Amino acid sequence: MTKKYIISFSLLLASISVKAQTDTSNSDDFDFSDFELAAPAEKAFCNNKVLGQSPTSLIGLYYNLQGGHQLNSYAFDDGNGNKLNSSSDIGAAHEVSLMGNFPLLSRNNILINLNAIYQEQRYSVDNSTTNNPFNSIIENEVLRRSALIFTVFKPLNDRTFLLGQIGAELNGNYNADNRELAAPFIPAALIYGWKPSDRLMYGFGVSRTYLGGALNYLPVVYYYHTFSNEKWGVEALLPARAMIRYRFNSEKLLSFGYNFMGASYALTNFGSISQDVAPNYNSLAQAQDVQLRRSGIRAGFNYQQALSGFIWLSVEAGYRINYSYNVDEGGDFLRLLGDDTPFFMENEFTNPLYFTIGLSYVSP
Repeated sequence: MTKKYIISFSLLLASISVKAQTDTSNSDDFDFSDFELAAPAEKAFCNNKVLGQSPTSLIGLYYNLQGGHQLNSYAFDDGNGNKLNSSSDIGAAHEVSLMGNFPLLSRNNILINLNAIYQEQRYSVDNSTTNNPFNSIIENEVLRRSALIFTVFKPLNDRTFLLGQIGAELNGNYNADNRELAAPFIPAALIYGWKPSDRLMYGFGVSRTYLGGALNYLPVVYYYHTFSNEKWGVEALLPARAMIRYRFNSEKLLSFGYNFMGASYALTNFGSISQDVAPNYNSLAQAQDVQLRRSGIRAGFNYQQALSGFIWLSVEAGYRINYSYNVDEGGDFLRLLGDDTPFFMENEFTNPLYFTIGLSYVSP
């Protein structure tokens, strides 16, 4: 299975993401580079960036398209011998993301930012099995993510710093007809780091994350390095994300890397939909606190260019590798990466190509 091939990637956080490039993915990621100083840092404190770092987006709008792929739902046994197998041919998947990065406090000895994220994921289904409630949700409803994330950069002196984040996310298939909201998902992280020069920052920490789709606690390794020629650089939060960056000039850059994403989504109307489309499966209709565990890896190239002033264009293309698209019952609980405990419903996506385009207003 795809899951077996990519498990070596899987030791990092969902909600943390440190790419210094404009993030066109879900959002489900933290970005510790999204800070702006009101004035240059005084000599006694280090700042939060390295030379040549990718631009920081203050406001961004992104569209992601995934090509055709298939959703397979494996045998579900309700305990009475009733098994449910189904598949859906997905012509395309569409995701729209709106992201804002707002400085709340900007001093040379502390930075506090608020990141706001809203995303919608829709699937264009060519054909599906109508008696599977999960397939029905994917075909007829929208997966939404709304997140507020507070980030603090606290320099301790001119060489060391702390990075901390905590957020709250309302993720699910809620809409005007389904207004029931589950408890928010709470990602968090803390890193202790060093900045020995203007071209290098690194640190180590721990995170409370949804990287593999479910709640997890994982280590963090933070590494930003611009090489001496200032053209090449590495921006990474290993092993969840990493990219190699090449800067043509101050207004053009190209990067290649991967992003391991993940989030949980509450399917609050799963029981009622089960009664409509699968009335013979009582255990589906009686399921409580059903949640989708969604996770995958995007590997590809990203090109960024200034269009006019501080308006930048971002274009990305690559291959998405599915890690998890399974369903759990019982709400938000710990499930370690690589845990083979059976899910309530097991699904598998085939792996599509993807393309992302975005516009952002970046910091001066």
